[in-house]
Amino acid sequence: MNTELVIFVGTLCGIFWTLAYIGIIWRGFQDRSYGVPIAALCANTTWEAIFSVIDQPFGDFFRTVSLTWFAFDLIIAVQCFTYGPSDFQSEFMKKYFRVIFLAGIFIAFVINYRFVYEFHDIEGDYTGFGINCMMSMLFIGLLVRRDDIIGQSIYIAIFKSLGTLTAFLSTCLEIISFDIAKSLDFPRLFTEVISHQTYPLTPLITFLYSIIFVCDGIYFTLLYRKCVEKKINPWARF
Repeated sequence: MNTELVIFVGTLCGIFWTLAYIGIIWRGFQDRSYGVPIAALCANTTWEAIFSVIDQPFGDFFRTVSLTWFAFDLIIAVQCFTYGPSDFQSEFMKKYFRVIFLAGIFIAFVINYRFVYEFHDIEGDYTGFGINCMMSMLFIGLLVRRDDIIGQSIYIAIFKSLGTLTAFLSTCLEIISFDIAKSLDFPRLFTEVISHQTYPLTPLITFLYSIIFVCDGIYFTLLYRKCVEKKINPWARF
């Protein structure tokens, strides 16, 4: 493993995700809405809490960066708590949305916490890519349900996708030798990734990322088309 290359790619991951968070928060305040699907927000906020505050805080670069992301998640959660009821037509959801949201955070925390320790997900790869996969699918659902681009932008979609890509590449670089990575022998690289069986790059994690990749592409396409349909320049909307 080339430690410097892993750190470099991991740093890019941190930058891309930070830009995605900033975009989500900005659009949330601009549109008076929330930009992350509720279930994904509950799961992601509690995941960041576990790996930034509870499990070895400041223990390494990953956990230090997670503290910043946790702070961003709290802002998005406040936006969701504030603007969430108005996002639904149902009187039941308008009345009980905040109770459901808080219950969702509690449930997500228990599931994430127990999964990390019972399945020895010490680096958060199973839970992290699992939440990311759910988020990618739910972003599509959020766009379709709202039939609007409120709380969303092309830049958020791009930075989220790049952040996940670099997270996956960083995981791959942890197990692929520097010589193979440097050779740019893509068939061999692909074979190494697909055939690897042990944590942190298991067949399940590789499969989860493949689903994320496909869903992110679908989401980007649908979002771009919705912007065009509404006669909004997607590149002028951060």
